[in-house]
Amino acid sequence: MLAARIVKPGVGFEIDDVEVPKVGAQDVLVEIKAAGVCGTDLHYSRGEYLPPLPRTFGHEGAGVVKEVGSGVTGVKVGDRVAIHYVISCGVCKHCMMGNDNRCRQRVSIGHDVDGFFAEYVRVPARNVLKIADNVPFEWAALTGCAVSTAYHAVTISGLRRGDTAIVFGAGGVGLHAAMWARYFGAGKVISVDLVDSKLEAARKYGADVTINPSRQDVLEIVKNETDGWGVDAAIECSGSHAAMEQAIKAAKGKNAYETGSIVSVGLQLKPFEANFMGLREGRLMVSGDHNRKELAEILDLEASGRVELSQSVTKHISLGGINDAVNMLATHQPGVERTVIDRMSR
Repeated sequence: MLAARIVKPGVGFEIDDVEVPKVGAQDVLVEIKAAGVCGTDLHYSRGEYLPPLPRTFGHEGAGVVKEVGSGVTGVKVGDRVAIHYVISCGVCKHCMMGNDNRCRQRVSIGHDVDGFFAEYVRVPARNVLKIADNVPFEWAALTGCAVSTAYHAVTISGLRRGDTAIVFGAGGVGLHAAMWARYFGAGKVISVDLVDSKLEAARKYGADVTINPSRQDVLEIVKNETDGWGVDAAIECSGSHAAMEQAIKAAKGKNAYETGSIVSVGLQLKPFEANFMGLREGRLMVSGDHNRKELAEILDLEASGRVELSQSVTKHISLGGINDAVNMLATHQPGVERTVIDRMSR
């Protein structure tokens, strides 16, 4: 089978012909029908945050079950499935509380083990979730990270109906964070990005106010939009150190005893800090993914028609175009919000 792998750091993806993985008793083999290209994959292609190589990457995937292990029940050949990329033990205290993304034995598909940029992938049967016939594979793939990571970030921010939220970064996760903030009843949603076309997209996803920090003062606009009180929830999705510093400041207003919540989602490669008075009675959290329950909740919302993602996929490519896809992320090509691999060919 064909797979997009990184063999050496810093040289991008190679398309290799590798063996189809063999399933164990509790595994399933899934034929990948759609795989999303995430900003994390850009980091991998640059040689950043790499696991031991070679590795097949890709952590947003959906497809059709082609084989099941001898001990598998509840999943059968032919089922349409989304794949949860967190492999958890199921018995540690975090798993028992439903927070499998914090599992003490966690293994991440597409990082610690081979992922979805391939024709087939082997995963534990409990990592697949059936998807309704009316949910396209491309939606289910994106739900595996871009959509669910944003859902988790907004959820843990404590956002309440009528609150003001600010989202830094209008890429795949940031756009969906704006969408979920609106879905959960934010009274005002502010989106920040350096690319005007991304800000235009953010308005389609629910942003009321958009800010380009290259020519606008983010904190001054936040002050004006919140009557000086600061935002209730600041969600940083870009990975920019400057944006993270602004997110922390945006959650602080003129009341010395009031601070909103700040959630860091984008991969921060530099340390950041907050002082005591700048965070008093507030919260600062580092997120980055989601749990299985949240993924299931979103798939149910899609099946019921309450959430739809038709505007989320803006480009379709073959597996052989993976390097072009990550380059489009790097250069912020206008109109490319999320790319999906749906043809497993060179």
